[in-house]
Formats: sequence, structure tokens, C-alpha cells
Amino acid sequence: MIRVENVTKVFGANPQSVLPLLEQGKTKTEIQSETGHVVGVKDASFKVEAGQVFAIMGLSGSGKSTLIRCLNRLVEPTSGKIFFEDPEKGELDVTAMNVEDLRMLRRHQMSMVFQHFALFPHRTVLSNTVYGLEIQGRDKQEREEIGLKMLGMVGLGEWAEAYPSELSGGMQQRVGLARGLATEAKLLLMDEPFSALDPLIRVQMQDELKKIQAELERTILFITHDLDEAMFIGNKIAIMEAGEIIQIGTPEEILVNPRTEYVARFVEQADPTGVITAGTIAIPFRGTAFEQVREAGELKYLARQAYPEIEYGLDRDGRLREVVSAERSLTVEPLESVLEGRSHTSHERRRDDTLLTCTNRTVLRKLLQGRTYSTLPIVVTDEDGCAEGIVDEMELIGAILEKRGVSEEEAEAGIEAPRGRSSTA
Repeated sequence: MIRVENVTKVFGANPQSVLPLLEQGKTKTEIQSETGHVVGVKDASFKVEAGQVFAIMGLSGSGKSTLIRCLNRLVEPTSGKIFFEDPEKGELDVTAMNVEDLRMLRRHQMSMVFQHFALFPHRTVLSNTVYGLEIQGRDKQEREEIGLKMLGMVGLGEWAEAYPSELSGGMQQRVGLARGLATEAKLLLMDEPFSALDPLIRVQMQDELKKIQAELERTILFITHDLDEAMFIGNKIAIMEAGEIIQIGTPEEILVNPRTEYVARFVEQADPTGVITAGTIAIPFRGTAFEQVREAGELKYLARQAYPEIEYGLDRDGRLREVVSAERSLTVEPLESVLEGRSHTSHERRRDDTLLTCTNRTVLRKLLQGRTYSTLPIVVTDEDGCAEGIVDEMELIGAILEKRGVSEEEAEAGIEAPRGRSSTA
């Protein structure tokens, strides 16, 4: 949907004169000290696929807001290229557009939601919502139909005729979101849209955005200084420091394998339970952690060396067909079906006769809920139902405290992840 190549933005009297200094490896601080110019963004490159939520995260002054404004040229890049994939016209060079083409791009293809709501006080909620459609030249009936639909999606359908002064801050931000969605733009740029909200309302808005995105599948660039927010909302995250993108990855990749000390400091405080997945922390059946103890017909039975009392019977395709214990008869149930309708605060005694299964994309939070039901390890499967490995208490504790899983080397060897930071962190 949008591709950014080596975009740099320098603020000052002669920005082009700074580019050679950047190529020489001068830092942002050195350049400002020597020339008086400020490097807002340095050599940023990334690609956002259609329907993806791409979160750009960093502290104040890291360049994230400058970068997002370069995409629609509210801020003019000093160098670099920005390409937008138009469904009808193909790939367009945003940096080469004239004023009229750029205006049309902003009206029809890119919409922006700001940190401050920027609502017109003299317009009703509905009139604010359809303002972009009005600029596009849509007729009144059409734009009001779209506006009411968007207000319904953000839970403000009954407030269409109210004025901004009658709304709370959270409600005003919902109007801003509805206005951004109403233009039907393929790309939505959101610059810290929830940062001014109270914590509870902020969480509600995050949930609201997730629900809306599941239905509309827009392409979203989301700016935030909150890593937990970035991990909750983003399919991918770019972390910025001093104008540079220093790491791009999925939330789990960022959390489990921070590449710099700067990123590592962020993830130390992050909540891993909604991000790290069972596939990352599972002890694999292949390798030396498990050994084959016997065969029976088409099944081979594996047992973990440290806990030989449980045998896992796998068929030739690797699917779990039976679990055997010398101590008791065991049943196998999917984690999701067990959790449905079960209270998270249930005080029932944990079962020792039921083994749960889950997919490799199941997050820690659900694994922890599963542990309140059964004391036995959880078997992890792939999308095709083939058994990959198991997760037990030690893996859960390590994932929460150390925010790491089994490395590729450990997975090949089939051994448990050592407790401590990843060697690549």
C-alpha cells in the first residue's frame, strides 16, 4: 500500500547541506551543534501492506510525528522517496506529485486523525464527521448516510445532532476517528490519537479501533509513544530513536528479540501476555528433550526425559492421537473449548487428568488461563493440527519474566530455553 525509501527530513536554513554530514555518520546532536540544523528523520525505509496496521513507536523527539507527516507531505521530505499504491492507477510517487495531485491524494486516498481532536465547534457531530466527504463533493444524502454509519461504528449514532462542546474528550476523539473513516480513504494516518485520553477511555478506544479494523480492513499507520499500545494495535512495529528507525518487526519479534539496549529498555516494562505465543516458547517434540519410548501400530510414543510418566502418541503425520499416563487415565481437550464460558476467577480445583491443546498462535494470557484448569503441560499444534511441542510451567514463567522463548538453535536441539536474555537481544 505504501513504500518509504530512505526518507530524510532536516529542519533549518539549508537542509541539503546537512545530507553529506549524515552520510559521514554524524549524529543528530553533532549536526545540531555544528550547523544549527535539526534532523527530524534520518534515512527511514519501510513498507506497509494493504490492510496492515503499522505502528511507529518512539519517545518525544524521536521523529515519529515528522515521519508520518512526510507521508502526505504536510512536512516536505528533504530527500528520499514515498510510493503509494493506488487500486486503480497503480504505484504513485508521492514525492513527485504536483500540488493538485497531492490535494486529490489527501482528499480521497489518505485520511488523518490527530492527537487533538480539531473538531469545528460550530458544526454538529454529524457535520464534523462528513466534513471530508463534503470537501470531496459528495451530495448531502450520501455523505450523511456514510457519516451516520461511521458514527454508529464508534458508538455515537445517537449523538449526531449534538455539538462538540456537549461531548466528553473520549467522545470527541471518537468523532475524530469517525471523520477519518468516513472519507473511505485506503490509508489512515493516526498521530497519537489516544494519548490525551484518560487511561480507561484510552483502552476502550484501542478496543474500538481493533473492532473497526476487523470489519473495514483499512491500512493504518499508528503513531504512539506507548509500547503496550503499539503491540496491542500493530501487526508490525517500527521503533524510532533520534530520527532513525532502529528496529522493525512483529510485536512478538520486538518483545522477544530486542536488537539494541534502547529497545530492550522498553520491552522490560512491556506486558508479554498478549504478545508472546505458544509456538515461541514450546519445547519441541523433535530433538533431544523428548525420546521415543515405544511404537504401537501406526503410533510412536514420545516422552520428555525429565517427566517420563506421560507419553505422547503421534501418528505418521505428527498429529496427537493419544496421551498415556502410568498414573491415571487422561483425556485431551482443546484449550479454546475449555475456556468458553469458564470464569477467569474460578476456584475449582485444577484437573490432573485433562491435557489441553492449543495452536502455536495462542498467546500467553490464554495459556495462563488454561493452567488454572489443568496442571498438565499444554500441547502446541500448528495450523494443520500437527503437534509441535509442549508448554509447561517453566516455559510460562520464563516467557513472562525474561520475555524470551526457544531460539532456533534450541529448537533444533529440542532443549529448554535457558533462563536469561536471548543472546541476540
